[in-house]
Amino acid sequence: MERVLITGASRGIGLELARQYLERGDLVLATARNLNRDAAADLTALAAQHGDRCYLLPLVVTDDSAIVAAAEQAARLVDGLDLVINNAGVFPRNERPETLDAQVLLETLHVNAVAPLIVAREMLPLLRRGQRPRIVNISSQLGSLTRRASGRCYSYCSSKAALNMLTRSLAFDLKEDGIVAVVVHPGWVQTDMGGNHAPVLVGESARGIIALADGLTLEQTSKFLTWDGREHAW
Repeated sequence: MERVLITGASRGIGLELARQYLERGDLVLATARNLNRDAAADLTALAAQHGDRCYLLPLVVTDDSAIVAAAEQAARLVDGLDLVINNAGVFPRNERPETLDAQVLLETLHVNAVAPLIVAREMLPLLRRGQRPRIVNISSQLGSLTRRASGRCYSYCSSKAALNMLTRSLAFDLKEDGIVAVVVHPGWVQTDMGGNHAPVLVGESARGIIALADGLTLEQTSKFLTWDGREHAW
């Protein structure tokens, strides 16, 4: 049984990852910014269905004290973590050079790039006690410098490029502890963020990410991978 912590689990890919891990018998610590009934109805229903294998942790990922509190709560629930999936993210829309907002850019960098690193930092004691410990940070093909061939999406694209570099750096520092750290492009997925015209179903993406996480080895640490197991261009 894997012990998995997932951020941003109230909807989209995070919710589906929690569902699939629970359905196969794993233990899930699912975090969400807002755990009230309206904001996280599907997640709370999932937790009720799976009893003592699903724990809900409130977590605003831009609040360092909240991350510390979540790590302390996690340590009371499990004696180790096998996998941390940093999935929480934001995607500001309709950015143009004339309308760029510095505060939006900074907030996006905080949520999408800085927060996963701080979550990883606070979960390290539990990861060090895990079996084959792994960190999977959900990135995007839009964070690839090599493939960038258009404008706009300044905040999101730059935040995912930053996440890629932060994860790569982290991976080298954690390698001696036997902890794998990678970034994963989940595909263009039919979620609130991806939209209805995206080609990849959320269940398909989640299954791919789970299969990828299951098979990760220390030789793959620091890689940029895709949900279906290929290596992505930086």
